[in-house]
Amino acid sequence: MHPVIATIVVACVVAVVAIVVVLSRRSSAGIMTSRAGRTIRVLFGSLRMGMRLLVRKGRRMLASKERQEQIDRDYHDRTARQALDAMGNMKGAFMKIGQIVSFMDDTLPKEYREQLRQLQANAPPMDYDCVVRVVEGELGAPPERLFSDFSVEPLAAASIGQVHRARLKDGTDVVVKVQYPGVDEAIRADVSNAAMVTMMMGAVLPQVDARALADELCARLLEELDYERELDNQRRFGELFSDSPEIIIPRVYPSHSSRRVLTTEYIAGMGFYDLLEHGSEERKKKAALALWRFAFDSIWFHGVFNGDPHPGNYLFLDDGGVAFLDFGSVKRFDPTFMAGFRKLIALYLVGDRQGHYEQAEAIDVITQPELVDPEWFWDFSKWFMLPVVDDAPFLFTSAYCAEAVGQVFGDNMTKINMPAEYLMLNRISFGLNSILAQLGACENFHRMSLKYYFDDGKLPDDGKLPVDS
Repeated sequence: MHPVIATIVVACVVAVVAIVVVLSRRSSAGIMTSRAGRTIRVLFGSLRMGMRLLVRKGRRMLASKERQEQIDRDYHDRTARQALDAMGNMKGAFMKIGQIVSFMDDTLPKEYREQLRQLQANAPPMDYDCVVRVVEGELGAPPERLFSDFSVEPLAAASIGQVHRARLKDGTDVVVKVQYPGVDEAIRADVSNAAMVTMMMGAVLPQVDARALADELCARLLEELDYERELDNQRRFGELFSDSPEIIIPRVYPSHSSRRVLTTEYIAGMGFYDLLEHGSEERKKKAALALWRFAFDSIWFHGVFNGDPHPGNYLFLDDGGVAFLDFGSVKRFDPTFMAGFRKLIALYLVGDRQGHYEQAEAIDVITQPELVDPEWFWDFSKWFMLPVVDDAPFLFTSAYCAEAVGQVFGDNMTKINMPAEYLMLNRISFGLNSILAQLGACENFHRMSLKYYFDDGKLPDDGKLPVDS
């Protein structure tokens, strides 16, 4: 080979190798941190799924009905496992999407939901050596010197960090959350690539406003990187619910915490799916009431909400109480919008159709009135209001949840504006609805909710709101 040509070939090979190395750059925890590399990983995974779908269709054409069912099961199982592996190892925004889908979308085949549930607490963990380096770098000493006991195996592993059981020198049992090295780079890469996050969100939740939800998700993820912020959030929620015995917020320990390490009280409890399988009906009832009250008290009385309400962040106690975990993402609602939204709900509850429509315009839920018929908007709003509109017990079911999400987020999205506060309330509401449906919650939510929308906790006798409401 001519020396010049050989030199060019070698240079090309070196360049390709260098590009591959850069694109596949990983942290010490094995997390891919390059934006381009993460994008290519997603696109390559999508291509593999597409090819597998074509193969499945080809095999089904030549198979019997019984064989077709087996082919479908094999396809869903392999694809679900692939999605779990990809999201679990990438961490960051893509793993968070998997967590949301695992409990929010009841239309997914069960193979996907069962696999993706593992992302709530059983994602691939990092090696213990990485844990030691992070703790020592953040707190100035290795775990063995800071704690009288520190488990090598993690208790749980999620999208940003993993949790280890430990014991303070005074004998207090705690859990220590340690952030994955490089996950901050990965998340910032995802946030800077909002188009890819939007595409993923739209692919797995086609019925929602993918762009708006992706923007909200990215904003909350950046907050979750700061464990000092989370410590302050958790301490604040502990103060807000200190007089609520059924709502438990674990105590925090600033002396053993930092920006990337968070130490909190250890609480023994049953996980959500264990509760579904083994919990008594009475225990499930108490759990549902605690979850419902925590959500609505937080939003309407305190103007805040723990923005990551997936089942992996709950522990269910023997006495019916619920311990709430993970306060890295806390949404603080705009008081002006919430006052307007409170009035919107109150107008629906008193049956004032025209006032309800006008209020939706006032808070920019309706920005193009020429596209929105008042009667249509009243029927559209019922999917939010069904659990609370009638003075009677309401049973949450998977069928209601799926129908509500489909009605609210389908083609109707072109008619309705979704301010950021409204979007977050929808995510909370539909996520909570899905959890309540799995618990079989059936209560008079109408009576329970009046205190949030009317100053005296009662419907007005004349069916009209006070002028200054």
